[in-house]
Amino acid sequence: MIKKSTVFLLAWYATVMVFVVLAAILPLLNYSVLDITLWISTEQLIFTLVLLIVILTFFLIVLVQTSNLLATQSLRQNLRMILKNKSIRATADEDQLLLQLSEKVIGLTRQVQMIDNQDLVKREEIVESERRRIARDLHDTVSQELFATSMILSGLTSNLAHISSENLSQQLQTVKQMIETAQRDLRILLLHLRPSELDGKSLVEGFELILKEVSDKSSVEVQFKHEVRDLPKLVEEHLFRIGQEIVSNTLRHAHAKHLDVYLMQSETELQLKMADDGVGFVQDEDQELSYGLANIQERVEDLAGTLKIRTAPNKGVAIDIRIPLLHGREEESTSEEGDDYVEN
Repeated sequence: MIKKSTVFLLAWYATVMVFVVLAAILPLLNYSVLDITLWISTEQLIFTLVLLIVILTFFLIVLVQTSNLLATQSLRQNLRMILKNKSIRATADEDQLLLQLSEKVIGLTRQVQMIDNQDLVKREEIVESERRRIARDLHDTVSQELFATSMILSGLTSNLAHISSENLSQQLQTVKQMIETAQRDLRILLLHLRPSELDGKSLVEGFELILKEVSDKSSVEVQFKHEVRDLPKLVEEHLFRIGQEIVSNTLRHAHAKHLDVYLMQSETELQLKMADDGVGFVQDEDQELSYGLANIQERVEDLAGTLKIRTAPNKGVAIDIRIPLLHGREEESTSEEGDDYVEN
C-alpha cells in the first residue's frame, strides 16, 4: 500500500505537469493561462483539468507500483541467491548493502562449517581417547587378572599329582580372590560406561541411581546428603556427568571404604562436594591434570564455576565444586544448615 503522503506528492506532481502542459498549449489556441475569465467561465476546461490530473496521478501511481514490484522481485531474487550461499552482483549503489550481506552470509557459512568440522574432529578424538582408555583399563585390570588366573590354573593342572592338599587349597583361594577382583573391576568399568544422561530424572534421582549401584556393586559405603530445589537442565546434566566421573575415579583408583556426597543449593550457588577416605595422591600445581580431572574442570568452567581439590597421600580426596545460580529462589533455613555442615 502507498502512504498518504506519497499519494499527495504524486497528485501535486500531476497538477504541476498539467499546468506546464496547459502553459505550452493554450497560447497556441489564442488563450492565456493568466486569463481568469477562462478558468472561471469554462466549465469544460475545469472538468478537463480535473480529469487530466486524475489520469496523470493514476499513471504515476501505476508507474511507482510497477517500479516497486520490479525492485521487490529483484530483491527477492538476490535474497534467494544469498540464502543459497551464491554470490550476487551489485547493479546499483543501493545494492551494495545486499552485496555486503551476501559476503557476510558466505563468510559465516564458511565459519560454521569450519566449527562443525572442528567439533566433529574433537568428538572423534574424545571417542578415540575413551576407547584407548577402556582398552588400557581392561588390559591393566581385568585382562591381567584373568591371565594370571589362567596361568595359576594351568600350573595346578600340570602338577596336580605333586601338590599337597594344603597348597592346592591356598592356590585355589588365590584364584578365587583374583576372579572376584576381576569381577569387581569389570563392574566398575561397566558402571563408568553406563549412559551419562539423566533420561528425564532430576539431578538428585540421577545421583541416587549411580550411588546405589556403587553400594550394590562394590564394598564402598556411600553417604548422600542433599538439599536441592529446581535447577536449570544444563546445570543438572553437567553436574550428573561430573559426579559420574568422580565416582568412576574413586572406584578405580582410590581404594576407598567410604564416599560422602553433598549436594546443596543456596540462593546464589549450587555446591557439590565428594570426599573419600582412599589413598589420595600427591597434588602438584605444575603437573597436568589427568584426563578425568581435566574433563571435570572443563565442565565446571563451562558453568562458570570453581573447582577445588584437596588431597594428600593416604588422606583421601575431597573435591569441592561451586556453580553460581543466576536466578536463585528463596533459601530455606535447612539449606543454610546443610551448607554450613559441608563447609565444616
